Amino acid sequence: MLKKLSHFSLMILMLLASQQTLACDHDEGLPTLLTHQSATADELPETLLQEIEARLRASSTLYLPLEEELAHLWQMTDFELGRFLLLNGGINGYWTAYWLIHGPQKDLTNPLEHWLINKAPSFMASRERAGIFKRETQARLKDGMCLASVPCGLMDDLVRLDYTNAPSARLFGYDLDEASLSLAKTNAAYHAPSQAATFYCVDAWKLPQDASFDLLTSNGLNFYVPEDSAVITLYKTFFGALKPGGVLITSFLTPPPSADPDSKWQLETPLDMQKQMAIFKDLMSAKWTGLRSEILSRTQLQEAGFLIEDVIYDSQGLFPTVIAKKPA
Repeated sequence: MLKKLSHFSLMILMLLASQQTLACDHDEGLPTLLTHQSATADELPETLLQEIEARLRASSTLYLPLEEELAHLWQMTDFELGRFLLLNGGINGYWTAYWLIHGPQKDLTNPLEHWLINKAPSFMASRERAGIFKRETQARLKDGMCLASVPCGLMDDLVRLDYTNAPSARLFGYDLDEASLSLAKTNAAYHAPSQAATFYCVDAWKLPQDASFDLLTSNGLNFYVPEDSAVITLYKTFFGALKPGGVLITSFLTPPPSADPDSKWQLETPLDMQKQMAIFKDLMSAKWTGLRSEILSRTQLQEAGFLIEDVIYDSQGLFPTVIAKKPA
């Protein structure tokens, strides 16, 4: 029977069966998770659904007609990803891996879940962005390198690389979510069993500042942080963790044309973005509010000390990748 299970299902079974825990330095006053709560989403509190419905009925600025949004709300309660988004307003490592890799391979029967995975503009842009990350990281991979992923989630950005020509490369994952770290450890053992992989439950702003990494990837954190000063501090932390000449591969979410006259959005289907905004903003009050232009992102990285080598846009202009370098 186990042979019929997907690798994703096997990871979950292994996590549930494992008695091993990862030590987190909670005594240092680490912040709570920015992206989600620790709660599961098997069921939603009735009070939450009532609050969302009341908010929708009281709003005069909905992205879609009220009845249409209410229909989406009840559809969201019928699948686990939808319940998780409604409950948390953000996403964790497990669900990031689901929407990037595993969800598109499934025969999704719920029409709204199918739309989210296969049509929602930001989900599609994120999948394209992940491909760019992989391509750019692979092109720079050399034997003996130390690579870090922050926050690592399930660390698919590193463990799915081809290490044929880099057998002694070492992988390091940092995340504040213990469940993601446990799954990342299983993921690394499955996809990169020959690579030394080490995981730490550490706040991203408290990375070791010993210039020990040749390359660091970071996606999915800065746009949960609305304060520009905190993002600059985060980039300075990345700078301190990299060796001279080290490379940072990161990304940012861009604002719409209504907020940025130089916006590079090129939506294939604008109505899909309207539907996405109805779900993300009206229904779930998404926490990824730190949208930034290319100019601002460049300025923040340069203030942290980085040299910008390239900015690579996805086809919709929503989720650019930045290649930045620490001066040698």
